Amino acid sequence: MKKFYLLSFVACLATSSLAQDAETFELGKPGDNNYRYLDDYKALKEYVDRTQYPNFKLGVGTTVGEYLKKSTVYNLTNKNFNETVAGNAMKMGSCVNFNSGEMNFTTVKQYVNAATEAGLNVYGHTLAWHSQQPKAWLLSLMADKPDPTSEEVFQVIANKDLRSDQTVGFKSDETENGYTITFDATNGLKVNTTKSLPWQVQFVVMQNIPLTAGKTFKLTFTVKGSKAGMLDGHIGDWTTNNDNDNSTGTSASIPFSTEWHDATVDIVPTVDNNFILLHVPNYVGNVYIKNIKVEGYKQNTIPQTMEEKHDALVGAMEKWIKGMMEACEGKVMAWDLVNEAIAGDGDDGEGNYTLQHSDGYKSGTWDVGGDAFYWQDYMGDLDYVRQACRLARQHGPEGVKLFINDYNLEGTWDPKTQNGITASKKLWSLVNWIKKWESDGETHIDGIGTQMHISCYENTNTLNNLKKAITGMFTLMASTGKYVRVSEMDMGYVTGSWPNEKKLNTAELNDNQHKAMANFYEWIIKEYLRIVPAEQQWGICQWCPTDAPDVQNAWRRNEPVGIWDLNYYRKHAYAGFVRGLSTGGTAINPVKTDSSTKASKGIFTLSGQRLPVAHLDQLPSGLYIVNGKKIVTK
Repeated sequence: MKKFYLLSFVACLATSSLAQDAETFELGKPGDNNYRYLDDYKALKEYVDRTQYPNFKLGVGTTVGEYLKKSTVYNLTNKNFNETVAGNAMKMGSCVNFNSGEMNFTTVKQYVNAATEAGLNVYGHTLAWHSQQPKAWLLSLMADKPDPTSEEVFQVIANKDLRSDQTVGFKSDETENGYTITFDATNGLKVNTTKSLPWQVQFVVMQNIPLTAGKTFKLTFTVKGSKAGMLDGHIGDWTTNNDNDNSTGTSASIPFSTEWHDATVDIVPTVDNNFILLHVPNYVGNVYIKNIKVEGYKQNTIPQTMEEKHDALVGAMEKWIKGMMEACEGKVMAWDLVNEAIAGDGDDGEGNYTLQHSDGYKSGTWDVGGDAFYWQDYMGDLDYVRQACRLARQHGPEGVKLFINDYNLEGTWDPKTQNGITASKKLWSLVNWIKKWESDGETHIDGIGTQMHISCYENTNTLNNLKKAITGMFTLMASTGKYVRVSEMDMGYVTGSWPNEKKLNTAELNDNQHKAMANFYEWIIKEYLRIVPAEQQWGICQWCPTDAPDVQNAWRRNEPVGIWDLNYYRKHAYAGFVRGLSTGGTAINPVKTDSSTKASKGIFTLSGQRLPVAHLDQLPSGLYIVNGKKIVTK
């Protein structure tokens, strides 16, 4: 008779049978026996060995609006994680009015209080960034000041020639709404519509227009169409985007025919800085816009000095950081001080990459849009970080920890070897910039965050190269002596080999590919725990709890980035996290059993594959999961 031993772990893989009242997120996908082994796993945070890794925090990116409903997201987060990070709610663009600079921290207060009352740490994201900024307000602080020697005269306030300035801001989904936007040097912007829709064909054609609320301005469109029609325009900002209420913005109708003509309309804006959001309603055909001009009475101006601009921005930064810290009431003890500072190209004069700047912006970069504002353009590469650090420590709680967070630090395309460590040049550059920022003897950075928005590659060589880069990244980060944090980890899946790689949508993955992702998650977590000393471990944050929906502007749209699916059922990736976190002391205690032990929930390999056997005596020697418990057969 074969001998079977049940293994009891200090950090065991599963110990309890499925409770009848288990929530969806505590179960594997229903109706599929290959997922039943997931039903008996405990909550993720219970697998962290606090004896070995006392500082380690298992975090998750959180949609704050859903969390505050205190339903599924709230329960999933509280049960599985001990740290929560707001996906957007604590960014400047979410708290500060784009035009006026008015600050509202109501949601932040509700979130921080709810999470801390639930026993979670809240990690702050983020204080200084170039994206999701109240750009119009910040630019207005540095705008030319009135010339005291001049009077108001009628003049051009703003002009956009779409034949040369071939850009738009936000636009609705072109495929879904049956339209395209193109440009040429003769006709400017061309909108081709194939569906007659009341409002869905919409785009921001002009933005950051410096108007004055309550004053009258003249708006002129040079426009024509393949047939006659009408454009609807909203002049305001996103907080005033209510076309049925002119107190929240102003609307304009712009008629056009088949011949070029200047359509002129008077507008009275309700905010000082505006965009023009256009709709092409109930129209099939082509619309061409060559030029947009805004005119009005305005006093002549003179430029501010660089010192005046610098001081204005320091004041804005202090207002923002002080307001946020006061809203958090000392409950948020760690922050991404600076987010995504390193450019990934250029030369700083010391063989490292430069910082990002507006003149280095590349159209199509995911995290940069019309709201991009580079503080370093005006405050300098050193001072903007030093000022942010000074203000965070001045207004934050005593002992607050401040991190520099960035992406592509595990990049495989730019390796650099120094002091026996091979890691990405971007990470080496970041380490060097931290030394520069700290060289004043006052600035101190506590930790480095690596986002790790990665993919699992079907190609073995590609995957192994990525693993080597990750090992080098963790090694270099640990060598700094600072805290090491995986800050925004999520994973997609890529088939094929370069240059014929294909990113798979969630529905395209098979079971083995999901399990490969689980294995990669397991490897990453184990590698982090292996390389980073316990005293430097801040932890790992899974950015996407669920897979990405197939909706416009979704982060990593339609990719399998979660450890739960969109219905909140556990995926094989959940098991990968469990295996990765369970690398601590195991203290195996053998318990004798025999072939009469029932396998009512199936017999699985450690990777989660259900085996086509019904009895334990049919198993070859090895390790298996039976009824949610790990056994060894000999």
